[in-house]
Amino acid sequence: RNRVVAEMDCRARASLHATASTSAAPRARRLDVRCMARKPTRLSQNKKNAKLRENAEKARRTKLRRELNSRSTAPGELTPQQRVDAADHEARRWLGQHFLIDHSVILDALDAAAVTDGDRILEIGPGTGNLTVELVKAGAVITAVEKDRNLADKLRTQYDGDDAVTVHEADFLKWNVAREFEHVTAKVAALNAIGADERGVYPGDAHRAKVVANIPYNITTDILKTLLPMGDTFRDMVFMFQEEVARRLIRQDSGASDYRPMSVRVHYYSEPYYIRPVTASCFDPPPNVESCLVGFRPKPRRELPALRGTEKQFFSFVQACFAQKRKMLKNNLRAVCDDEVIAAALEYLGRDEKTRAQQLTMDEYVRLFNFVRSSKGASKQRESESSRIESAGKESKSVRERRARVERATSRLVAQAVGRDVLDEDDDDDDEGIIEV
Repeated sequence: RNRVVAEMDCRARASLHATASTSAAPRARRLDVRCMARKPTRLSQNKKNAKLRENAEKARRTKLRRELNSRSTAPGELTPQQRVDAADHEARRWLGQHFLIDHSVILDALDAAAVTDGDRILEIGPGTGNLTVELVKAGAVITAVEKDRNLADKLRTQYDGDDAVTVHEADFLKWNVAREFEHVTAKVAALNAIGADERGVYPGDAHRAKVVANIPYNITTDILKTLLPMGDTFRDMVFMFQEEVARRLIRQDSGASDYRPMSVRVHYYSEPYYIRPVTASCFDPPPNVESCLVGFRPKPRRELPALRGTEKQFFSFVQACFAQKRKMLKNNLRAVCDDEVIAAALEYLGRDEKTRAQQLTMDEYVRLFNFVRSSKGASKQRESESSRIESAGKESKSVRERRARVERATSRLVAQAVGRDVLDEDDDDDDEGIIEV
């Protein structure tokens, strides 16, 4: 009996142990998963203090900016921040919406463009209308292009009945800006047809329109490609740009690693200049990059450098020169011309064979393009002249052969007529050229 009880006790203990092991296994696995989770990063005390100082500085600047904005606006008028808040609009990042809320930056933009009463202004992306309000105060006539339907409707409602503001709901890159400002272009052309005065100033240039805009950063290049060639329509352009992009575009000295084909395009069509930096705290919501105000003075078509070809061919040529930046210019030019022309072109520019694309200025690219085009033209002309002379030589040889055959045939006919036999050693060869009469 004792043996049976002992066996039952051992079986019970074994069963309990198995049950405990099977029930504890899942808990052990779950604990392992929790242990693999990433632990929060612990900052050192120095980093914590630096973060606190940074946040305190941002709060101080925001408070100071709001105080300045409230003092700079008229009594009862909304500040830029209040205007953004009143719009009750959630900024859409995919449209590049960062609303400008610093009143001093807005005034600096107007001062840079020298906006006066009666000026015709193109504003791209007016947003909540912070810049538009100041343009209206200056007495300008504004054409605003807004892609966001909600903001465009609010601006139409705000300026309903005001002839000084015209709002277009459209994508600027698909909008026909030339047709909208064709009357400005026609007026400028009519006044300039008179000619320049004794100072060399054309009277129509002062009647060109202006551009003042806080544009989305993702379409800055496309906007410049559209507006900069319109120097007969616009005379001053002031944009909000990303700081890094603006520095690269307005750079006048070549040789830097950030020198691009777009830099050549900008200096060909305009005279760019830097206005002022703009911090991220001047926007709502703030962007992840630093910004700046940058200006462009487009050149009238008569002042553009002369090209031996079209502007499209010139910029395609410049793009080919920058095809591979790490290669020397002569290697990139092999896709355009032969080695003989390349060597002559570099000698013409006074550059050595190790010159790279980013080392040439805009004027040197114009000279290089014209030289290559003239060399190609001269080469084609020489080939055409050689072909013409060769064809003329072949033609004269065939004419001579035909004339000789006719003369020999005529001599034989005359000899037969007088009753003489004329032996011609080339008779067999000449039979096919004789024409029987």
